[in-house]
Amino acid sequence: MRLAARLLRGQHRELAQWLESAVQQHVYQGTDMDHTLGFAGTLGRSPRFDVLRARRNRLLTRALVVLHNDVQALHRELRRYEERVPAALRERAEPDPSWPLARQLIHRAYQQGLGVPGTLFGLRKALRHIR
Repeated sequence: MRLAARLLRGQHRELAQWLESAVQQHVYQGTDMDHTLGFAGTLGRSPRFDVLRARRNRLLTRALVVLHNDVQALHRELRRYEERVPAALRERAEPDPSWPLARQLIHRAYQQGLGVPGTLFGLRKALRHIR
């Protein structure tokens, strides 16, 4: 990063200063690079978390559409997935192609690694925050 900042000095002085400042804060103060660069997401979460959450919410929204926009039906399907699908199948990267489309989308939502909202209220909130 320091090398990149030095290389940028001649052409992009402000960008070089931004990078140098971030590296110095990281090295001398131990500040996380996401924070020093201004990339930290909401509530101190990383940009990665925000991207994964948005992807999960889009997958849940697609499952909702498949279920005729019935949030309670989606909530029931989420519970069924957790209760009835064996752990070995839940851990697979790809869903079983014989599953209904809603279950495949739910599987992909779980694969984001963030879990899914456990309550109807939480599910509605997640569905509102789609990016």
